[in-house]
Amino acid sequence: MGDYEKLGAFYLGKDYDLDKRKLQESLVLYDSKDLTTHGVIIGMTGSGKTGLCIGLLEEAAIDNIPALVIDPKGDMGNIMLNFPDSSPAELEPWMDAAKARRIASSAVSNWPDRL
Repeated sequence: MGDYEKLGAFYLGKDYDLDKRKLQESLVLYDSKDLTTHGVIIGMTGSGKTGLCIGLLEEAAIDNIPALVIDPKGDMGNIMLNFPDSSPAELEPWMDAAKARRIASSAVSNWPDRL
């Protein structure tokens, strides 16, 4: 088992050498013991805040660490959805069946004749 697979070690990715513009083999790990109270992630648009948050939240969920997320833009909501078997029955409560039928009907009617 790798170091990043142990409980309490959050795997966030690999180091990146900015000068060489190359991904390194060394791992970026975060000790979950450092998450004892509160945290905030701040950065410019496109800087990777959402990706970092998703990584942290997924790793926290694996370790059964509760999280309260305040996300005014709504980027985090989709990571709460869990479809272990990827079955239609699991997805059905989260979709509008009538809208799905309209989209499917439109896609079929616009299908190229040559195929």
